[in-house]
Parts: sequence; structure tokens; C-alpha cells
Amino acid sequence: MVNVGILGDVSVGKTTILRLFVKYVEDKTLQNKFKTGEAQIVKGDFSGEATLPSTGDEKPTKTIHPNRVVFRIGDKMHTLFAPGGDDRPLVRMGITTVSRIARLIVAVFDASRDIDDQFEFYSAVRFIPRTIIVALNKADLLGKDGNKKIEEYKKKIADYFSTKRQIKVEAFYVTVAETKPGFEDQNDACARLILDCIANESAEKAP
Repeated sequence: MVNVGILGDVSVGKTTILRLFVKYVEDKTLQNKFKTGEAQIVKGDFSGEATLPSTGDEKPTKTIHPNRVVFRIGDKMHTLFAPGGDDRPLVRMGITTVSRIARLIVAVFDASRDIDDQFEFYSAVRFIPRTIIVALNKADLLGKDGNKKIEEYKKKIADYFSTKRQIKVEAFYVTVAETKPGFEDQNDACARLILDCIANESAEKAP
């Protein structure tokens, strides 16, 4: 069994990635597209999630306690955890717990927001494995210079984790967790990164 923690600042899309993965399993997209064999959602708990009032297209959320999905591929069970991203004590407790028990961390960044501001979240997380996976989410909001911005963000993020935390970024995934026409590859990347996580059973905890 592999525990995967999906971490990130407030409203970067952690829960949306989790929900899209559940959809891929339930409608058999995961099995058919990624040839995983039989897959099943054993339990999905999104009771910690609430959507905040908003007049815009974005739907800001708050998570009180970690959202959790238990799933099975073949005869192996795995668990995905997505805690909130703010500074409330109960939320921070969830972040600490998930970062301690997770074999691998997916660090989620909102590619449409300032990246430097989002580093503050990770600076407050003490326990992170020595290798992580990074999701640059909301790539659909980047506009015409999106590819250039993505490359700049990759360098900044890799430099931050290697310099500040002595952590290696194993892989970057450019994702769009909302299902939108024209972004099917970025939707697929949300599922692919989770599959790659459960295949990686050798991540070590950083001191």
C-alpha cells in the first residue's frame, strides 16, 4: 500500500485533481487509457471540503480536514490524501500528519498565480520526502506565453526545493484538473502523476 500526499497552497486545485482521478476510475478511463487492469474506488471522503462564495468563474475552497480517496488497482490498495493549505491549527495538523505518513508527495502549484508566494506553504512543512512530484495546475489560464512561463516556473521550483530543502523534483506534470475541451492531455496528466506515484515505493523522508 502506498500513501500519497497531495499538498499545496489554498485553492491550487488539490481536491479537483483528486476528484478527477475518481472520475477516471469510475468511468473506466483509467483502465482503458492507461491499461492499469481492474481499478476501483474503495472509499472517497470529501467531507472536509467547502466552496466559498464567489462572483467570478473561480470557485475558491477551504478544506478543514484532509480529503481522502482509497482505491485499488489489481490486488493493491492505495490512499490519496489532500489536506487544506491555510494556517488554521487544525488544517496545519492535517498537513503535518499527511506529510509524515505519505511515501511520496505531489506538490501542486497554481500556474496562473505568483509562484514565489506559493513557496511559503512548503517552507512551513517540515517533513517532505527526498523526492517529490510537482503538478503545475491550471495551465489553461496561462494564455499565449504559457509554455515560456511553465519553463520559468519549473526552474524556479526545482531551484527552491534543491537549495532550500535538499529535495529533488522527480518529475513535472502540467495539469488542468477541470475537464475542458482542448485540454485532454493535461487532464490525463492528473491521473498519470498519481499512477507514477504509486509506482514509486522508494522515496525517503528528508530530515
